[in-house]
Amino acid sequence: MRLAEIQAHIGSIHELSEIVGAMRSLAGMRLQETLRALPAAARYTEAIAAALASTLPLMPEPVAERQEGHAKKAAVLYMAEHSFVGSFNTRLLEAAEGVLAPADLLFVLGSRGSSLVTERGREMAWSAPMATRLSSAPEVIFRLVNKLYTLIVNGEISRVEAVYGRHRQGGAPAIETRLVLPLDLKALAPKQPRQPPLLNLKPIALHESLMTEYVFAMLMEAAVESIASENAERFAAMESAHENVEKKLQQLKQEEGVARQSEITTELLELITGSDALAKS
Repeated sequence: MRLAEIQAHIGSIHELSEIVGAMRSLAGMRLQETLRALPAAARYTEAIAAALASTLPLMPEPVAERQEGHAKKAAVLYMAEHSFVGSFNTRLLEAAEGVLAPADLLFVLGSRGSSLVTERGREMAWSAPMATRLSSAPEVIFRLVNKLYTLIVNGEISRVEAVYGRHRQGGAPAIETRLVLPLDLKALAPKQPRQPPLLNLKPIALHESLMTEYVFAMLMEAAVESIASENAERFAAMESAHENVEKKLQQLKQEEGVARQSEITTELLELITGSDALAKS
């Protein structure tokens, strides 16, 4: 490769390095932003669960569990909105396929994930872009909840599970499956008897309102975990790409030095040859 070609290649690699660096920085920034919000999301879910548990003794009779019968199950799959996330989407889809029967419904959050599901030949009952920032997550979850409740009221589904990536420091996200509906009220029941709370609402109205909020809180917590996982995977991918780009850049710089020295040697030989020719003439 000639010196000019090597130098042009080095310029292109420098531009690529800047792009990769910018993507790595953005992923790192969003990862840190989401990690700071994770504890608050978990505490909110726990707080709503405790409030819901406190209303159980106020119910006139135990809440009857819905009989699933022949109704379908729905799996909400939290996938990546953008690319450069390695095997993140593939592992999520494989986990969802492990819990779904052929007739069950698949709800997909994430444009890249939706494309993968389509490529695999799996039908989706509903899909939407996944939130890329915490500020846009509540709107996405509201849309998801409204669609789920519509199908539940119509008797089309009776069970909802969320499949998402849980962030792990220094490792690939763990794929988790969480039961969202029907609520396991027995698990929510307080272990120790508590005094009934002072209420300004009818117990049944309060209980139903807290159930709705608890479902939203669980789906929202899964969204926060998913955003963290997606950005962690992207940061790792960009970190690896940055290292490869730097190695390639060092290799090209070595080749540039060799090519420059070769050109200098060629020019010296031409000068010597020309001098000899002049001397002989």
